Amino acid sequence: MNTLRLKKIQRSLIHPILIKKKENLRYLTGQVFDHRAEEYLLITKNNVVAFGSGLEQIDWVKKSDRLKNIGLYLQPKSHLDIEYGFTYGEGEYLKLKIKNSKLKIDVKPERSAVDVMRMVKEPGEIALVKKSMQIVEQVFKLVRNEIKKPGMTEVKLAEFIKSSGLKRGAEDISFPPIVAAGSHAAIPHHVPNKTPLRPNQSIILDFGFKYKGYCSDFTRTVFLKSVPVKLVEAYNQVEKAYNECIRLFPSRVHPRDPSYDQNAKGIPRSDALIRNGKDITGNNVYQKAVSVLAEKKLDKYFIHSLGHGTGLEIHELPNISPRSKDVMKDGMVFSIEPGVYIPKVGGIRIEDLVYLEKGKIKKFINVPTFLAANIF
Repeated sequence: MNTLRLKKIQRSLIHPILIKKKENLRYLTGQVFDHRAEEYLLITKNNVVAFGSGLEQIDWVKKSDRLKNIGLYLQPKSHLDIEYGFTYGEGEYLKLKIKNSKLKIDVKPERSAVDVMRMVKEPGEIALVKKSMQIVEQVFKLVRNEIKKPGMTEVKLAEFIKSSGLKRGAEDISFPPIVAAGSHAAIPHHVPNKTPLRPNQSIILDFGFKYKGYCSDFTRTVFLKSVPVKLVEAYNQVEKAYNECIRLFPSRVHPRDPSYDQNAKGIPRSDALIRNGKDITGNNVYQKAVSVLAEKKLDKYFIHSLGHGTGLEIHELPNISPRSKDVMKDGMVFSIEPGVYIPKVGGIRIEDLVYLEKGKIKKFINVPTFLAANIF
């Protein structure tokens, strides 16, 4: 059990919260849970109660109907927050059990206080992400030679990427590797198939691994022997967008302020980053990429968010997207991944995980992004 993390969550709570997400349970308890198991953690201002036999190390309640008596641990006329991961059926079941306990409690899905807390990583977490990214770097070096072998296909290279990472210390993949060649590269989440890899086409490689629970995420667009004329300008502009987003920082750290940001569930704003007197948000970073791509009228081909937080999950807070109000803070780990996807021509995406330290972007690894370095 991570007592410090639990106490921090308890201090930030406005209402009791019921935790289900396995990554959040791991973050708070240090235990790894089977995703098929039913385990829940109820956190109130003064108590922590576990429902499910997998939480042996704390005050736990083992029931065949594990949430049947949840009302015993809640105050009358209170409000219970549940995470977005709860199904509609689970929410209705909770309402029924709480109703039967004669308590007036409103059950409402909310952005979890634990998800918000996990946005800002501790030094030990950043070190684990770094190790995971170092495995990525090692595998990409191997890919440079493997991709040129006769008869290489998307699916063969994807299998090679996976096996190479596992041989180098990864406990699992963060997500199934993406290898997308030619017109397939215009599909952001293409599933690799038997398509052969050929010269003079873009080939998007997107992969990551898990190390002690922490994920990595990485994308390069590479070419065999030559680059299609239509994609030279697109590649250079995507790389410019990537670099300009990084140049939004350094920023100066927001002055120490004991006040709390209510939108962030009571988490202090003392580490928020500001530029020109204003907080930098995920939307600000996203809009920078859009503005750079618009210089060459490529913004219409940018069809996904600029990035996302990464840690125990491959996609977590903060969001680097058009509507994101997430304020960028020291300790955040997130991806920067501008891309353009031109139907029937191909696509370009460049992605690295980075983190913020003293207002500056720090890279976990240094794999070149410029075009010449990615022609094999």
